[in-house]
Amino acid sequence: MKKILNGIFIACLCTALALAAAYVVLEAAAVLTANGSLTVWAEANLEAPVCIMCSVTAIVAFVMSYVFQWKSGD
Repeated sequence: MKKILNGIFIACLCTALALAAAYVVLEAAAVLTANGSLTVWAEANLEAPVCIMCSVTAIVAFVMSYVFQWKSGD
């Protein structure tokens, strides 16, 4: 169970980081090129998935804290 949770956590974390990096790069490119439509597209298509993956990662970490019986300060 612990290995499965670790795998799920790492997968969710990597996905969230990749989506967030793509979002930041697209927003930076949109600012540098003064491309407003790219900003709107990135916001419409990447903002929600980034937030969702961050939330899923947090939920998995919360479940891991119970399965691994972590104590406060660990």
